[in-house]
Amino acid sequence: METLEVHSKDFLIKWINAPDNSIIDWEAKPLKKSINFSFYKKKEESLNQSETSLLDTNSTAALEPPTAIAPPPQRTRSRSASTASVNQFTKSNDVYRSKSRASTLLSINESDLILIKNYNKLVANELIHGKFEVEKGGMFAFVFDNSFSKTIAKSVQFSAKIVSKSKSEEHIAQQKVVAEVHDQHLFDENDVAPGETLQSIMLKKRRKKLQGFTKRYFVLNFGRETLSYFKVDDNKLRGQMPVKDCIVSANPSSREFIIDSGMEVWHLKAINKADFNAWVNAFNTVKKEETVVPTSTTEESDSKEPVIASTPLGASNSELQLIAQKLAQLKTENPSPLANEIHQDFLNLLTRAKGQSSSSPGSADVQSVFSSDFHDAVDHFDETGVYFLDDEGKIQEDEEVADDGESSSEEEEEEDEEFVQVAPSGVHADQGIVQDKELPQPTVEADDDNLYPLPHDPVSRSSDIPICTHTPPSILSFVRKNVGKDLSTIAMPVTYNEPTTVLQKFAEMLEYPEVATNALISDFQDESGEKLLRVAAFALSYLSTQRAKERNKRKPFTPLLGETYELVREDLGFRLISEKVSHRPPVFAYHIDTEHWTLDYALSPGQKFWGKQSEVTTKGTVYLKDKSTGEVFTWTQPTTMIKNIIAGETYAEPTGSVTIKSSNGYKAVAEFAKGGMWSGRSEGVIVKAFDNRKKELTYSVEGNWTESFTLKTKSTEKTIWQAGELLPQYQKKFGFTEFAGTLNKITEMEKGKLAPTDSRNRPDLQLYEKGDTDTAETLKNKLEQDQRDRRKQLETAGEEHIPKFFKLKRNGPVDEAEWEFIQGEKSYWNRRKKGDWDDLIKLW
Repeated sequence: METLEVHSKDFLIKWINAPDNSIIDWEAKPLKKSINFSFYKKKEESLNQSETSLLDTNSTAALEPPTAIAPPPQRTRSRSASTASVNQFTKSNDVYRSKSRASTLLSINESDLILIKNYNKLVANELIHGKFEVEKGGMFAFVFDNSFSKTIAKSVQFSAKIVSKSKSEEHIAQQKVVAEVHDQHLFDENDVAPGETLQSIMLKKRRKKLQGFTKRYFVLNFGRETLSYFKVDDNKLRGQMPVKDCIVSANPSSREFIIDSGMEVWHLKAINKADFNAWVNAFNTVKKEETVVPTSTTEESDSKEPVIASTPLGASNSELQLIAQKLAQLKTENPSPLANEIHQDFLNLLTRAKGQSSSSPGSADVQSVFSSDFHDAVDHFDETGVYFLDDEGKIQEDEEVADDGESSSEEEEEEDEEFVQVAPSGVHADQGIVQDKELPQPTVEADDDNLYPLPHDPVSRSSDIPICTHTPPSILSFVRKNVGKDLSTIAMPVTYNEPTTVLQKFAEMLEYPEVATNALISDFQDESGEKLLRVAAFALSYLSTQRAKERNKRKPFTPLLGETYELVREDLGFRLISEKVSHRPPVFAYHIDTEHWTLDYALSPGQKFWGKQSEVTTKGTVYLKDKSTGEVFTWTQPTTMIKNIIAGETYAEPTGSVTIKSSNGYKAVAEFAKGGMWSGRSEGVIVKAFDNRKKELTYSVEGNWTESFTLKTKSTEKTIWQAGELLPQYQKKFGFTEFAGTLNKITEMEKGKLAPTDSRNRPDLQLYEKGDTDTAETLKNKLEQDQRDRRKQLETAGEEHIPKFFKLKRNGPVDEAEWEFIQGEKSYWNRRKKGDWDDLIKLW
């Protein structure tokens, strides 16, 4: 995939010329930041109207402007019918004015592009894959719109290929790749065929006023009829023009070009006269679809010369004859099939070139010279190639060339943007477009609406843990004694544990918060079901924590009553607080805050042995609330079977289905694939969405809960979730993911701030992670005995344990009730600010 770079307050169009009866197979992936994306086709009318007759530029003399200004031929073209129209400028220097980027769609609507599909926002780091069947060929435009971003430049990976399709129904599945539509292969000399492209450095006028020109590397592709440009020594595409459908104006005395597509205007300047002549020849070749005759330049420039092997330069007949003689000599002295083929191909090109050189360089249809005022397309233009401007039409402007080694304001902006960290983007309420927001400043106000301690400077945290040097004990005798019993009520040897608590285990539901954020901040229509399906992907992503089979051999530490766990991730944009609020049955309450949504759940896990497998159930409902709309999504955790616990390879497998409900009446149902007796673990899952009338929607999600989920529409596929990385040597580290490896770490953000009841402060857990199993076993037994003693004291006094940070919201079974996070002065986060932990239970 090639990388496109889109300026802030700007857009980039990737042009593709597809033939009849073909398929455009494309992929796009925004990097780090989201971007708007749409797909258009150029109107047939404009394509027909832009057929042109052309200059003959076989000699340099033909490029000189005539002494008298001849009126252009009387040929009209409506502005609304073509993007190749010339903007109407009231002053000659208006061509340098930056176009308003407030509404890219408005600019496109005034052009001759027909919208095929508007994909709105492409979510950062999500791969979208689509196919479009082309019945009648033409020019297609992929528009990447970053006009909503004031300061942030965006990078997008993009690839497209043209695939031919067989007309025969018997061979409809047989497809052949016609062309890979990207320009980065041009930087590999072995991939560039002679005559295919013209490449050289030119100067390009900067977008802002009074910033002069800067050097850029330009590539004209004759086959695709597009002009692309890059930074020098960089392969990120920064812009592209469909030359055949543009108005190209040139000033020989200043070596300047003005290329206008109707939506954007480029002002370029050739390095020297030879390059200028070469580019005029090339533009005319594209606009008249002439055969390319490669030649060479005679002048040297202070930078890269046009690539000779792929340059349609004007050359005299004597020069061409000389090359033909050298090829004949090569054929004689080094006979080979390749030499014979090259010699014959060149003779064919030479013959065609002679046949096309009959037009007079000074004829009226060769050059059009305009006055200092540009004319609108409703006036008359001869669309015959490059129009020449006289000296009066030359635009007087600061022509200072900025060295790439020096940083202009534009370059500084773009370099800085690579290191800018911003809060997740939101949706503009009026325009329906995504806008980047500045980070809020830290605050210490006693206000539950802020996200203290967020925002926070980036924190260094290690995800690695020591290698486990012991194995879990044999479970056969243990199972025989406890068949059908709830393991949460049974004391287990410490070596049967992993170095986390249940509080930390359920915090892994927040490993992929961006999946939920992407669902809620985007302008997805309810009718498609995309928002709901993305929320469903977030709900199911937690299952991936069990994908390493080594992790299914152990269980987390059971927290003590009153034990807490906080998790603040400044890089993921959330804060989490949890507390064990009930011991029998065990209930763990959670509250999570982000900028755009909140998450609340109180879960009560249980595990029972059934012969060769165990069943893990989790009571309790998860509530996800959209802060901007108030919409609430709810779901429960699926039942998971742990198989082969006595012999064979132990693995986890979710069973049945999960229903994700929205408060607007819509729902999504996730069905897990059923495995056979000998098929091993089943990993497939299909999610379908239904509206409030129980009608199935067109979008769906498919994938494996161990790897990734793909959102499927009629024409595209989007990878909306991918599993994170496992730890190096995870087989010897409890099967932990990188996220799980960070859960027990105390960073500078937590040091001196944690509640004394936090799981990170458990001495037995810390010793167990370091490998001191004997001391950890002793401490674990002591802590559990101390808990029994405290419970007896409460029973004797006729009292009950009262949680510190959560309260029961309504009556009912404790393990199925909803628990509410306590707000206000006594909230966890306000107490954390003050270090107010005096009334907490001393657990260790």
